[in-house]
Amino acid sequence: MQLTRQADYAARAVLFLAGSRMASTAEIAGAQAIPQEYLFKIIQALARAGIVTTHRGAWGGVSLARLPDEISLLDVIEAVEGPVAINRCFIEGADCARESFCSIRDELMAAQLLMSTKLAATDFASLARRELNRKNLPAAGSF
Repeated sequence: MQLTRQADYAARAVLFLAGSRMASTAEIAGAQAIPQEYLFKIIQALARAGIVTTHRGAWGGVSLARLPDEISLLDVIEAVEGPVAINRCFIEGADCARESFCSIRDELMAAQLLMSTKLAATDFASLARRELNRKNLPAAGSF
């Protein structure tokens, strides 16, 4: 399973906002190397999910709608991708004739539960702290 570029960009935008009170889409796009026209669509999806708030006007921009420790990585991924499903048989409404006896499904379900639990437990306050600490570390070989 691989996250889409949209999910990656969404997570990076929220991470940027976790360390900022408010920013323009141009600031976010520049700092995170996200194409600005693509970022507009991502911001709309994040706003619909209640993760960010957009502010219009000359002093407008984008800010988090909740505290960073109240926003999980799973929240952001699902805001732009929909429910996380490691296999198509886990998508609601999907029919599979093998569901009642498939041993592969059992293992994939366990893996999905682990992944979803980890993503839900990862909040943007801790991600922002971790990134700040990494940026402040001396470069390798500069001791």
